[in-house]
Parts: sequence; C-alpha cells; structure tokens
Amino acid sequence: MPRRTVFLSGPAGSGKTTVLRLSHAEKLAVWGRTAAIDCDQLFLMVDPHWDLPYDDARTALVLRQCVQLAETFFGADYENVLIAGNAIHDAVDLNPVLPDLLRLSRVFHLSLDPSEEAVLRRTAADPDRSPAHLMNDLRLLRTKRSPWSVPLDNSALSPLETLQKIAHLIRSGAGEIHGPLPDS
Repeated sequence: MPRRTVFLSGPAGSGKTTVLRLSHAEKLAVWGRTAAIDCDQLFLMVDPHWDLPYDDARTALVLRQCVQLAETFFGADYENVLIAGNAIHDAVDLNPVLPDLLRLSRVFHLSLDPSEEAVLRRTAADPDRSPAHLMNDLRLLRTKRSPWSVPLDNSALSPLETLQKIAHLIRSGAGEIHGPLPDS
C-alpha cells in the first residue's frame, strides 16, 4: 500500500480540524491507517495565545515538525498522514519540506472551500469567532489558492463525507505534488 501525505488547507471554519478529529475507526474504514497532524496545535506550543505576528521562521519550524511526525507515523505503518492548517497553502512555505516528504510518501494538496454560509453556520456557536474575520479569511485564502491545490467544496458534506471525498480525490491522483511548487 502506498504511503500518502495530504496537506489540507482552508480558512477557519472550513472543517479541517473536524476532519482530523474523526475517530480512528472512521479513518480506518474510509482510508486505512491514517494519522492526523494539526498545525495549529504545533503553533500553540510556542504561541499559546496567538499573540505573535506572522513569522516565516516559526512557520518553517512547525512544518519541519510535521515532517518529523509524518516520518514517525510512516515508521509505525500508517498509510496516510493528513497535515491540516491555515498556513500550508504557500509554495514558499511548503517547498523546503517537500523533498523530505516526497522521500517518505506520495504528497498531495487539497483546499477545503465551503460557502460563506457554511462557514458561518459551522462557527455560529463559537463566540470567539468574528463573522467579519471569518469572511475576510475565507476571501483571502481563495485569492491565494494556487493552481496546484485541488479545491473541495464541502459545504453540504459531513466531516466523514469530507474525508471520503478527500480519499476519493487522492486515490484518483488529484492534487499530487511531484517536486518543487511554482510560486504563484
């Protein structure tokens, strides 16, 4: 069985974390042994209150940790590693880690792209989520989406259906990365 690393990007409220939090049994039934790495959890290790401004060096550190975790999971016979986060949509950030990941596995990139209504519906119960900020984030990431990332509108999909769709797209080869990404 081939090993696969899937970068899953998307704005806040798009469902990345919810997909990562599906049970082991659900992931196993859909796609085989699948580990999940949430980049936000790694960022929180150094900036627990999100006080620091964006920093390329910190992003590079987090992505390097993702590679090391992926290598550990593959060494423990996991077939798939999902790496999700807001900061994994840029070739400048991903290119330094791609050679190591490509040595370990096939690599793919997908971007969750739900409707504005779906994002607002999913985050309505969270008082810490500003609707204006969420919409700005959604629009910004849409303008930054690269042609090498496969968009996935998961507005009407449950988290499990989203994982099923991701698995289907990856099995078909959609979003596969074979080498350095062009800057867009």
